Amino acid sequence: MILSYKCKLFPSRVKADTLAALVDLFQRLHSIATQQIASADRPRLPSCRGKGEFVGRAYRRAWIDYQRTTKAGHTPGQLKAELIDSAEIQRPRKATSFDLWCMVRGTTTTRAKNGGFYVPARKHRALNRTLALPGATLNESAEIFRKNGKWYVRVGVTVPVPEEQPVTEWIGCDIGARAAVTRSDGYHGLDLRPVLQRSRNRRATLQKQGREESRELSPQRQVLAREARQTVLVAQQSGRGVALEDPKRLIRWKQHAARFFGQRVLLLAAILGVAVQVISPPYTSTTCSRCGHVEPGHRHRATFRCWQCGFTHNAEVNA
Repeated sequence: MILSYKCKLFPSRVKADTLAALVDLFQRLHSIATQQIASADRPRLPSCRGKGEFVGRAYRRAWIDYQRTTKAGHTPGQLKAELIDSAEIQRPRKATSFDLWCMVRGTTTTRAKNGGFYVPARKHRALNRTLALPGATLNESAEIFRKNGKWYVRVGVTVPVPEEQPVTEWIGCDIGARAAVTRSDGYHGLDLRPVLQRSRNRRATLQKQGREESRELSPQRQVLAREARQTVLVAQQSGRGVALEDPKRLIRWKQHAARFFGQRVLLLAAILGVAVQVISPPYTSTTCSRCGHVEPGHRHRATFRCWQCGFTHNAEVNA
C-alpha cells in the first residue's frame, strides 16, 4: 500500500522563480501534447524521442489525463494542478534543520552534478507516524506543486499490509452530532456541535475580511480522524475487530461524517491488520439491540425505546 503526504517546501527566491518557470514549461508542453492527442485520428502518445526526460513526463501526463477524461465522458482540457513530476526525495544534505531534500531534475536527461537543484522540505507528524510502522519505506519519486502561492511536495510511503488477525469480539461504532463517535465499549467522543459552530464563525469572519480558509481538513474531520485512529488502536490492543456502517452505502449528500470516519477506519485497519466488519446502514438506528425488533417510532432525539420489549437506552449506544 502506498500512502501520500504533503510536505511544505522552503525554496529561496531564486529557486522559487526556477520552479515557477519549470511549471510554466511543463504546462505548455502538456497543452501541446493534449492538442496533438485530441486532434489525431487515432489518439496515441506523441513521440518524445530525443526531447529529454522532462518533455517525456509532460507527454505521458497528458496521455494519462486524456485517457481518464475521455473514459469519464468529458472533453480533455488543460492540466489542472501546477506540478513538476520530476523530483526525487533524498536524505538531509547540508542544513540539519530540514528533514528532506527534493532534487528537481529540470529539463536535463542525466543525473550528473549539474542535473538539477535541491529544495529543502520538512516532514510532519503524520508522515513520521507512518514511517515508524514496521517495513515502511519512503519512495524516492515525488511531486512538486504550487498552491496559493506556496510550494509543496507530495511524497509517497510504501507500507506492507499485514495479514488480518482473526477476532471473536467486535467494537461497534456509531457517528452522531452530540458525540462524534460512540462505541459499544462505553466510550463517548467529543461533542461536535461546538466544533461546528466555531468553524461557522471562523468562516464568516474570514469572508468579511475577504480571506479564504487555508485548511486541508475541516475541524470536524480532524476530530473524526483522531477518533478513527484511537478506535483502531483500541481494537488492536484488545484483540478485537471494528464494526461500522458501510461507507459505500451511506448517503453522499447527507452523511459526510460517517463516510469519512468509515473510510479512515478501513485505511488504518488495513495498515495495522485489524479486522473490520461493514454493516448495511438501513434501520441501524431504529433496530432494538436486545430483541431485534424494527420500528421507525423507537427513536426520539437522543433516547431509544423499544415498544416490544421495553428496552430504553441512548440512541447512539443502541445503534
